[in-house]
Amino acid sequence: MDLTQRKLTKEEWESLEVPLPEKEMKILKMIHDSFTNVNFVSNDSISLNTYMKVLSDFELYNYHFYKLYFMKYINEIIKKFKLKMVFDIKKKKIKKLKKADEFRIKNLQKKIKDVKNIIYEYILLDVCILFLKSSDNEKSKWYYTIKRLLQNNVVNINMYIIEFINTLLDLYKNKMEKLKHILVKNAEVYIEKNVYLSKYCNLELYEHQKKIFTISKNENPKCILYQAPTGTGKTLSPIGLKNKYKIIFVCAAKHVGLQLAKACISMEIPIAIAFGCRDVGDIRLHYYAAKEIVRNRRSGGIFRVDNSVGDKVEIIISDIQSYLYSMRYMQAFNENKDILWYWDEPTITLDYEQHEFHEILKNNWQKNEIPNVILSSATLPDKDKILPMVYGFKNKFKKCEVYEVKSYDCKKTISLIDANGHVIMPHIIANNNKKKLKTFSKYINNNKTLLRHVDVKELSKFIYFVNKHDLIKDVYKIDNYFETVESIDIISIKLYYLKIIKSIKEMPDKLWLKYKNNFKKEYTSNIKITTSDSYTLTDGPTIFLAENVENLALFYLKASNIPKEELLKLIKIIEENEVYRKELDKVVFEEKERQDKISDKKTDKDNKMDSKEYQKLEEFDRKVSMLKSKIKPIQLKSRYIPNTKQHIAANLNINIMNSIDKHRVERCFKSEIDDEIVEEIMLLDVRDEWKILLLMGIGVFVEHKSKQYRDIMKKLAQEQKLYLILASSDYIYGTNYQFCHGYLGKDLENMTQEKMMQAFGRVGRKNNQLEYTIRIRDNHIIEKLYSEDEEKLEIDNMNDLFG
Repeated sequence: MDLTQRKLTKEEWESLEVPLPEKEMKILKMIHDSFTNVNFVSNDSISLNTYMKVLSDFELYNYHFYKLYFMKYINEIIKKFKLKMVFDIKKKKIKKLKKADEFRIKNLQKKIKDVKNIIYEYILLDVCILFLKSSDNEKSKWYYTIKRLLQNNVVNINMYIIEFINTLLDLYKNKMEKLKHILVKNAEVYIEKNVYLSKYCNLELYEHQKKIFTISKNENPKCILYQAPTGTGKTLSPIGLKNKYKIIFVCAAKHVGLQLAKACISMEIPIAIAFGCRDVGDIRLHYYAAKEIVRNRRSGGIFRVDNSVGDKVEIIISDIQSYLYSMRYMQAFNENKDILWYWDEPTITLDYEQHEFHEILKNNWQKNEIPNVILSSATLPDKDKILPMVYGFKNKFKKCEVYEVKSYDCKKTISLIDANGHVIMPHIIANNNKKKLKTFSKYINNNKTLLRHVDVKELSKFIYFVNKHDLIKDVYKIDNYFETVESIDIISIKLYYLKIIKSIKEMPDKLWLKYKNNFKKEYTSNIKITTSDSYTLTDGPTIFLAENVENLALFYLKASNIPKEELLKLIKIIEENEVYRKELDKVVFEEKERQDKISDKKTDKDNKMDSKEYQKLEEFDRKVSMLKSKIKPIQLKSRYIPNTKQHIAANLNINIMNSIDKHRVERCFKSEIDDEIVEEIMLLDVRDEWKILLLMGIGVFVEHKSKQYRDIMKKLAQEQKLYLILASSDYIYGTNYQFCHGYLGKDLENMTQEKMMQAFGRVGRKNNQLEYTIRIRDNHIIEKLYSEDEEKLEIDNMNDLFG
């Protein structure tokens, strides 16, 4: 775990200035602006009125647009599908369009075909056609899709289109309401991975953000226990909270703080940075927060900042050791009641009985003077488990309220896979044991974050099986439980699943065996990830967590089946390059020493071509060029680089290819590492094995003496250039990179429940509906997921350190 408390480097400061993509900026602006109205909803989809920049007289334009662009299209739909309906708008006394507007609308006729695919009314009508021409089973998908699309907050949709679609849906309503079981049975395809629903969805706050913003508006001192799944915007919430408070954002992992800093700078929010501070004087202001500055006379750029003047600072981003300095700094310019301490992942290191951070954490908590605190973590203990800490805070700050904000967003599923390649499901683990099912149901109900790891495809099959064989009361049958089609979504289906496993009747052994025999493996094999199983790792990078990372890395290097002579050839080149690298380092070091000695004595004459100094510099450049030219380029054959075409051809024979999902093979993920990065890594002082693994697209995160290697690996991970990262379980706290797949190694059997959930949170952090899996290599730890852990070291430490 890289929790080293260091000041920002020049490169890290410069990286903060890189603008974020437009899509991310929209999200940040929405979070910021929604603080005053938490129910604010927007949608980027474009209606024809919006496209034509209509700002008033909507009834007038709706009528003319309908007559000109939609009426013929709708009449064709009615005729083609022989719909028993008449749809005609009554002729209204509508005033005439102005000449200029008539001209604009006629001009649109020339390019309407080119823009149809972005106009929301046409998108709605296209889905209506998909509905009408689909089979009876598929009709429920498109009926549901239309219903959801109509609920979106798209501005100024043509009223006549809405009227037509509602009339059409009414024709089929009775029939569709009787097909709710088809919708639930196919929920993965019809709902969860429905491209129309994800592509055209609204942009709004998560429910937990709405709650946190609402509670934070209370004037009394407050401690908010903020528990929400990873990847749902918790660390961006300060961007909204800063509308009311000056924020001290504290994080143990520098990378997390840097991402917030980058977001703030993109939003032009004045920030300060407090990393690796030994006193208040080490705090640095970003230029947006600088009040007292000295400018360069020639360029006009900022030459010097007075970091002691911080009254413009809205958010200060701090590491753990610098918290008290950050607090004093903010107190110098603000009253305590106007400051909020936002502590990200306060349980870091609390899964250890002893850790050097514990004393710092205790000291920060005891000496804290800020009455408004948010403790934010996906695995934060419930309030009733940390009462000594709660009472201690209440005693310190009179009239204080302690709130809990809990969320279980599970719009996307991150499936769990066991060591044998089966999807992990609570009812399968229970193995027809009714008592266990009730226990699992109760525990998941109290810890609903686990719902995101309940596979939709498998739960849909189980729900359908249970309904079909009358294993639940009538009141719990699909058609009775869900009142309308609109009441069905992924969350409601998962909650329904919990109800079923809690109330299911005793299942005869024969029937259970019948179900179990049809429970197929998701993967016949999934551990040979450098050879024949690499195709199962799709859409993005993979992280493999283990205790002994070094052994794991060497195992995969050996398992990659790179011929001995090929390895020896690579190692020989690396060793030869190493000789020249050391010589190069020596030349550069000696020149630096020489330059340091003469720096004060240099004159303008030394820059002339006939001077001795100029000649020495030329000689230095010649030596460097000569040594660099001797360093040979190093390449690994494509057949040994996972998921290249040559690698797949070499590792998947015809029999395997015929038995696997072709679509999965098409989406398999491979590394993209530039030659310049490879050359840079080859010149570093790290093990030869790590260099060869890098050529395969595999990064090894262990304790390296080379900081440069660590930094390059982090950069490659952030840019999703690596195919696979091998790291220890502590690495989970130091990253919020995007992974599509994760592995928990066999040697993690002592991992706490909370840390396991933190590990799960590394996967599927973005909003994309891709294929996400977490693959557990030791089946013994699976049952730990769904039952209360008797030993809660994190809870004991929280009460001990903060009570």
